Amino acid sequence: MTLIKNKFILAPFLAFILAFILDKVLLSENIQTYFSKTMSEINYSQKEELYDELKAYLKQENHRKVLVYFGTSRALLFENAYIESEFKDWTLFNFSVPGGTPDYTLYWLERFQEDKVKPNFVLLDQSVEAYNSAAVISLDDVLTNGLSVSFVLRHSKNYSSSEISTLLAKRMFKTYHYRPKMATVLARVKDDFAILKSYRELRAGLKKSLKDGKGSAMTPGTSSGIMPDEMLKKSSWGDFHSYMVPYHFKDQPMYFLGLSYKILDEMNIPKAAIWVRLSRPYYTLIQNELVTTKSKEKSTVYNLWFPTISKFQKEHKVDLWNMNDDPNYNCDLFLDSGHMSPACYKDYTNYIFNQLKKSGN
Repeated sequence: MTLIKNKFILAPFLAFILAFILDKVLLSENIQTYFSKTMSEINYSQKEELYDELKAYLKQENHRKVLVYFGTSRALLFENAYIESEFKDWTLFNFSVPGGTPDYTLYWLERFQEDKVKPNFVLLDQSVEAYNSAAVISLDDVLTNGLSVSFVLRHSKNYSSSEISTLLAKRMFKTYHYRPKMATVLARVKDDFAILKSYRELRAGLKKSLKDGKGSAMTPGTSSGIMPDEMLKKSSWGDFHSYMVPYHFKDQPMYFLGLSYKILDEMNIPKAAIWVRLSRPYYTLIQNELVTTKSKEKSTVYNLWFPTISKFQKEHKVDLWNMNDDPNYNCDLFLDSGHMSPACYKDYTNYIFNQLKKSGN
């Protein structure tokens, strides 16, 4: 009877271990590509390789000055060939990722400090979406793909219970994140695996582009066109209601940014924050459309966010490069409400490096 009882006690643990092992097998590249529909995790995994490249580059004699950019999907399309031809002293190592948030920046800067990795300038993103705790679409890419469990546990007081649950569920059993569907698998094995082969080629191409571009690359399948005005208004309205309605301001990002600024101060690395240009219809909604706040009152997202962030930046003595209110920046060609078209990236690049010059770097 004791033996039988012990078997029943061990059964849940054995089931857990088997499920964990099966999850890791399913996530191997050869199997995952049968059901995965996203390539965003490649941007995250490539950053480890980029970090090794950065460390090696900084050890070279007479290397160019290094700008490290911690941004979001709004900062993925830079071209180092253009940067190095127009701003000959500089090169960019782009640590931007889809869904990038300030905790991801701190995660890397803690590693920079530990390894004594010292670029010449660090640019950190300030995005209004990251400060909303009540968004219909949550930004959990960083929790799923970008942070170590030890990092989250160290800073656990600044994560909600649902965020920690997301980390544990999607990190330990990541197949759950992809939610495989048999219809996807069947579609990819049709016609002598034609779709599967194409998908694998796209993934391989993205990995190569990210390596060649030092972290910058366009995800295959992303439009390189310009969204017409009427469609841009509809896109802005939809995204505004997905990310901004209601708007419950949370100060968690300021905790992580504050620690990031502290590390950069200790390492004596110059820095700035940037609020990347948004499409004018989207920005108009942020400025003027009333939303419900945490206290059930009505306000605009701009009034809830911008004064607080401006004060925060001043307290930390870190410049905020506000592309949205800068009269000298006017390239307004967009893929959707929040992502500039590749046609604007030279203007975007010029803006950043001209700001660098103005700051004395």
